[in-house]
Amino acid sequence: MGKILFGVGLYGTDHAQACVGLACAAESLGYRRFWIGDSHMIWRELYVLAGAIGVATKKIAIGPGVTHPAVRHPSVTASAMATLYELTEGRAFLGFGVGATGPGNIGMKPHTVAELEQDIIFLKRLLAGETVRIGGRYARCLFPAADVPIYIGTRAPQGMKITCRLTDGFVYTGEISTLKPVLENIRAYTAEAHRPPTAVQFIYRMPCAISADRQQARETVKGIVARAALTHLGRLYHRGELDDEADRQAVERLRQHYDTYHHMGPEHDHLVREEWVDRFALAGTAGEVREKVIQYGAAGIDELTVVPCGESKAATLQSFARDVIEKI
Repeated sequence: MGKILFGVGLYGTDHAQACVGLACAAESLGYRRFWIGDSHMIWRELYVLAGAIGVATKKIAIGPGVTHPAVRHPSVTASAMATLYELTEGRAFLGFGVGATGPGNIGMKPHTVAELEQDIIFLKRLLAGETVRIGGRYARCLFPAADVPIYIGTRAPQGMKITCRLTDGFVYTGEISTLKPVLENIRAYTAEAHRPPTAVQFIYRMPCAISADRQQARETVKGIVARAALTHLGRLYHRGELDDEADRQAVERLRQHYDTYHHMGPEHDHLVREEWVDRFALAGTAGEVREKVIQYGAAGIDELTVVPCGESKAATLQSFARDVIEKI
């Protein structure tokens, strides 16, 4: 098993001060990165949290996980990231994608994958301090931060190729059984881009709950599992490639009842097949979770981001650090 780095993912459903406290707990436990989700109508504001966390911490890297260009113009993102980089003395990173509930909840369409490529190029130029043309005039960021690493969350093969040509890493949230083939594709696309394998990091993100009561742990991740299944199995369903009848029926129910204003919330627990928990989450006893993490390491991922679930997210991070990270 290769060396894996560990990060924490946050969706800002809790009080803003609790979000900052969770980041401080993550830093004290040795986690490397803290990702903040961006869906501004339903979660606490990304850059307010990022700035507060930047001031409250000293070592952990901080960034969107992930933001998007539909609601936030790339020039706004460039300015925000350059400011965060300055505030944290280099601890900022940018997670980026086309967007889903962020634009969707206010009636906007997410950008296409083709537009995503142009967005990335535009962002990189602005972060580098270059002059670009926007709306008929020239503009540039007067306090650039060219060293901000960029990580892309995408499911489309073309998006993966763009990621491997232009950015520092790929964020994946898909089914466990697909991990190895997707990772192999990323390595192949990186080679096609004439870049070394280490140039593009593979970051796997999973909801996580640990408890001696394994069923209780499994229940607490189901809201996030619902979204993962809707996204990843939904693509197969849309293409007519979802062979399992039980999966097809369950995806149809999800498509009918999923509420983006309760994105990844417990309101969707009853729509989740029990089998999906094994396929889209890290949930169970400490030993069960540890064995899965060992499997991910054997597959060759570079970093595992855990999204803590349960009554106490900080307690989940503590248990994962003590009972998983320290024992592998």
